[in-house]
Amino acid sequence: LSETDFQEGRYFLFKFLVIGSAGAGKSCLLHQFIENKFKQDSNHTIGVEFGSRVVNVAGKTVKLQIWDTAGQERFRSVTRSYYRGAAGALLVYDITSRETYNTLTNWLTDARTLASPNIVIILCGNKKDLDADREVTFLEASRFAQENELMFLETSALTGENVEEAFLKCARNILNKIDSGELDPERMGSGIQYGDASLRQPRQPRGTTTQSKQQCNC
Repeated sequence: LSETDFQEGRYFLFKFLVIGSAGAGKSCLLHQFIENKFKQDSNHTIGVEFGSRVVNVAGKTVKLQIWDTAGQERFRSVTRSYYRGAAGALLVYDITSRETYNTLTNWLTDARTLASPNIVIILCGNKKDLDADREVTFLEASRFAQENELMFLETSALTGENVEEAFLKCARNILNKIDSGELDPERMGSGIQYGDASLRQPRQPRGTTTQSKQQCNC
């Protein structure tokens, strides 16, 4: 996709956040989605990392701009400044860590307060491959998601299970809200840059990537 394509309104652009406590695997989820592989040597993110990818969602071309935020408390004031104007978010916890699950309410409050009350959020129980060490049941997290009107999936950044689906499900929900009139792309701070996506058919399948930083830091 060229800048001209975007200026002529040939695709959507959504701003996404990846939020949650340190060690939940946020950066590894982003790396798996962008690069289609697991990053072994990952350290805690300092501040914010960025990645982007063009995807086909419900027959429309969507460019996801994804901001991966640091989960450590000392970076909280820095990362909060990136919430503004986000259309979607992956709220991530580690299924083997009750501690990361217990902080979800705080992250959710930040997202809905600082980004937008209408932000579309999917809850991701990451590290599904470590089921034997699970501390948070699927049912418990599913109830939390239902009570807070969140979509929910368990993912594995290691195997790639449900990683792509998490991002696409969130994007699909945003498109549905645009189609129904619930979300207005023209509204300031919507996190959506909007063109007539019907002007052309998406020509870039799975695997198209654009990324400003290659490093994956959990």
